Amino acid sequence: MIRKLTRISPASCVAMVALFVALGGVSYAAVGQIGTKDIKNGAVTKVKIKKDAVTGAKVKESTLGIVPNAAKLDGKEPGAFESKGVSSSEVAFVTLPKSATTTVASHSLPAGTYLLLGRGGLNSNSGSEVPVGQQCKLSAGTSSQTIQFGSFAKNGDPGDRDEFSMQVIATLASPGDAVLSCTTNSGWGSGNVTDPSIVAVSLQP
Repeated sequence: MIRKLTRISPASCVAMVALFVALGGVSYAAVGQIGTKDIKNGAVTKVKIKKDAVTGAKVKESTLGIVPNAAKLDGKEPGAFESKGVSSSEVAFVTLPKSATTTVASHSLPAGTYLLLGRGGLNSNSGSEVPVGQQCKLSAGTSSQTIQFGSFAKNGDPGDRDEFSMQVIATLASPGDAVLSCTTNSGWGSGNVTDPSIVAVSLQP
């Protein structure tokens, strides 16, 4: 038995096509045309935001509070990294006699571990060239660093002065001193160390 096909009128065809287009248009709008005006304030909750999706570049730093536990740095109190002071910064110069070891700066420290920074300028006032062999040393406990100097020109000529800086990490089992000293030999005429100083930065928690 042959069934008779129902004939669809042109008007019905147009209506069906319009219906599919309308449905498809709504779907397209839902996927690709949603803007900020389509989202209600407060509609996106923290549950809807993917973990770690908000990066630093997207965060307004001024809105952030204090980071929890920021009072400690890697488990250490802020005071653990404070400078223990500058020694002898008020001294303009310390005279160096010939063939002698002279303490030009010292700083008393409690027990602990420190980064020590020593600096100054070795200045020759001799009327002739000074041979090599002068040295300065930064020490605390069993740790030290020594700088050996070359020859110095006579006073007033280029090369009659040499700036120096040293650094030492030292651990003191008990209270002790950080010492900056300079040693001259028999070839040293006269002179001094200008602006000698020691800075001690605590490294222990």
